[in-house]
Amino acid sequence: MTDPVDVLFDDYVVDILTIVSENPGIRKYTLYEELGKTTSKPRLLTDKLIAAGLLDQTPGENKSIKLISLTEEGERILALIQAIKSGKSIEPTNHGAPKAVRDSVRGS
Repeated sequence: MTDPVDVLFDDYVVDILTIVSENPGIRKYTLYEELGKTTSKPRLLTDKLIAAGLLDQTPGENKSIKLISLTEEGERILALIQAIKSGKSIEPTNHGAPKAVRDSVRGS
């Protein structure tokens, strides 16, 4: 299994997690179009995020279509990243951090 912390330091990771969060069940191809990248990096990162357990891949209406969604761990990681980027506290309190962040810090 890939170490999720190592994966988070790659380019585009926050963009990938955010796009998938806003579009649960997005087609892999559509995700790559949204990123506007013609390199293989988004594809490789998406596969790493799946291997790390942050994204879930399910088959679409036919075998060649893959749908991507955030896992619970992916949601927690994205909430932590967003809290850190916004400068909000990530302490496990009732103030300053979203519930997903508080639960993640508590280990729930």
